Amino acid sequence: MRQTRLRTEAETRAAERQAQTAEREEQAEAQEPVWAYRLTWASVLLLLAFGLLMVFSASSIVGLFRENEDGFYFLRQQAITAVAGLILLFGISRLDYRRLRPLAFLGLGFAAFLLILVRVPGVGSEAGGATRWLELGFISLQPSEFAKLAVVVFGAHILSSRRILRGDQAAMFLRLVPPVGGLCLLILFQPDLGTTVMVGMILLGLLWVAGMGRVQWFGLTGTAFAFAALMIATADYRRQRFLAFLDPFADAQDSGFQIVQSLIAIGSGGLFGVGPGQSVQKFSYLPEAHTDMIFAIIGEEFGLLGITAVIALFAVLLLSAWRIARGCADPFGKYLVAGVVFLIGGQALLNMGGVMAALPLTGVPLPFISFGRTNLLVVLAAVGIILSVARHCPLEVASGAPSASSNQPKELLDNVTYLDRRRGHGGARRPRPSHS
Repeated sequence: MRQTRLRTEAETRAAERQAQTAEREEQAEAQEPVWAYRLTWASVLLLLAFGLLMVFSASSIVGLFRENEDGFYFLRQQAITAVAGLILLFGISRLDYRRLRPLAFLGLGFAAFLLILVRVPGVGSEAGGATRWLELGFISLQPSEFAKLAVVVFGAHILSSRRILRGDQAAMFLRLVPPVGGLCLLILFQPDLGTTVMVGMILLGLLWVAGMGRVQWFGLTGTAFAFAALMIATADYRRQRFLAFLDPFADAQDSGFQIVQSLIAIGSGGLFGVGPGQSVQKFSYLPEAHTDMIFAIIGEEFGLLGITAVIALFAVLLLSAWRIARGCADPFGKYLVAGVVFLIGGQALLNMGGVMAALPLTGVPLPFISFGRTNLLVVLAAVGIILSVARHCPLEVASGAPSASSNQPKELLDNVTYLDRRRGHGGARRPRPSHS
């Protein structure tokens, strides 16, 4: 009897320890969205602060050559935009992201209207052979930047509809691809192949996450590549830029000049860089040093360690956002965050790859860092959407959503309680399985 009682007590203690371990694991897993929220904030603020530093370093010489000889001109413009963007980010993060859903079609239509308006003589502003800007007196706006965010919201709205969630592949294609394809054509007419490719990446990324069939997805991707190749082959300046990517040193003084100077800048930085503000390439050797090619100046002044740090910050931001998307039980919120991940990550990939000659140059700015007021406003607004989803989206039940009887953090309990009041039916909606 004594041995039986001892064995029973040992089994009870083992069961209690196992239950405590499982409870700690569940609590740690429930804490992940909170840490993802904080890491998203921290990485964005660090990237933004470093971007302001680099804009000043890379643009001060260009500013001195302006008529007013103001070395702080570009820094001042970027800083004002950063403050406005942070206010916009904070405001969007406090709103319920589902308020964006009724605006999906309106946003896409308004983006198309602005893209058409750019082509109206006397309204659009031309620079470098392209008409991409609207002059509003005190500021110039680039409608194609707003089009990226409009595609994210529109795509999330379409893909979270009940018909598509049930697996209707035809509806997924017909309701999403033609409207976004038409928007891509309007951007291409500016002409702006780089932004067109960026919008295409967002579309393909959303379709992959939504579970589009592999045959259909790869067929659509192949069609997109073929169309891009056709656009390159039919325009002399695009063809020259692509050939310069294949062998920049074949024409180092003309078509390959920008890539060659970029590689010289990165190579000059070595491991630790030449020091902040000590770049030589920014003295008009490297074209667009403070905009599209600012990553090369980072490599020159901060070396390989600086480049690695920037890539690491983008990785933290994107992985944190992806964790928020995975933990969200609402398909609309999940697709919103996934679309923003493709928007920011795609831009960063195209810019850094082009600067390092790993991809063709596309003229896409580096998010949070390159000088560009419209782009900075758009990416900060996009981060606001991520934070709004993190604050208001119900947690995925399969990820250990907290219950009223568990010892979960108050902010997580408030999150679920808030959504249960808003939802109007019992239980969280479960998205259909996706490739990711």
